[in-house]
Amino acid sequence: MAHFLKQSLSTERWKTYESLANIRDASPEELYSRNMQYSKELYVLLGGLEVVIRNSFHEQLRRAYKKEDWMSDLKLFRRQHLEQINSAIGKLTKNKPGDYKIHDLISELNFGFWIHLVDAPYEQIFWIAALRHSFRNKSGPVGRRDIEKKLTSLLKLRNKIAHLEPIIKDESKLSQYYEDGYCLMSWICPKTAAWFHQQNRFKEIWNRYNAN
Repeated sequence: MAHFLKQSLSTERWKTYESLANIRDASPEELYSRNMQYSKELYVLLGGLEVVIRNSFHEQLRRAYKKEDWMSDLKLFRRQHLEQINSAIGKLTKNKPGDYKIHDLISELNFGFWIHLVDAPYEQIFWIAALRHSFRNKSGPVGRRDIEKKLTSLLKLRNKIAHLEPIIKDESKLSQYYEDGYCLMSWICPKTAAWFHQQNRFKEIWNRYNAN
């Protein structure tokens, strides 16, 4: 056993991998390595999805409200989103006084901000009016609840990866997360999704550890 890993990563964190090792045919070190491999590949996909989502949502809302700075109409937003917008503007005002553009604000707002624009309270003003058109390449109906469910699950996964959590605990679900992320991106832009898929080794790694 690599005792230095247990010491460096903390006993509590390492216990998770020791517990998993007791029920899987792998050592804690091997499981930790596998967790890192999954995390790295999924994070690449999720990072791409975040950029594609925010740019597509911004474009659809810009068209619907017929102005580049559509979010200046603050009465559209719930308090949580207002706070995020004001916080982003405050940060940009400090870092780029008098010089920030709308694309800076779009980039400053995090993944959660964009995902929660699909929530039920925004169904009429955002989803029906604009955001459903982002997924024009999906065959069949584009249901808000289905999109919301997939995006919310992927946001939770992204946050776990960002905090170096053991996503391998739910290893059986990771392949579905990958498929959901890929599908969402392909419903927006199939060529972009195919490009990210080509850069990504998730499937190769998954098959290596989960081949029947």
